Amino acid sequence: MFLKPKKAVIRRNRTIKGDIKGQGELDLRGKVNGTIEVDILTIGRKGYVKGDVIADCVRIMGYVQGNIQARKIIVEHGAHVEGELSYEQLSVASQADLSAKLTPRPLLKLLSERQPVEQVLANLQAVA
Repeated sequence: MFLKPKKAVIRRNRTIKGDIKGQGELDLRGKVNGTIEVDILTIGRKGYVKGDVIADCVRIMGYVQGNIQARKIIVEHGAHVEGELSYEQLSVASQADLSAKLTPRPLLKLLSERQPVEQVLANLQAVA
């Protein structure tokens, strides 16, 4: 039997100032001021990132101000993105607010060796 990998969550009432670099999936509902480097990143409707994002797959429903490098980027209805997007696949829903330079890049080499994202978050101090 296969175990489903854990998903790390940053809750709505949390603000983190600093970089998050880890292996695994991160569900961001709070705020991050810094670089995020994970395998899969979901930015919820109230999620906010001010900094760069590096991931295999990024799903954005909230706000991002910074550069994103990913194999797959999904910008959902109501999302707001400012910066530069480097990607293999890009999906932008209607009524998404996208103010970005788009750079398609095949076969991006993105991720380096990292520890699990849960361990990274355990070592960070939340601001609020």
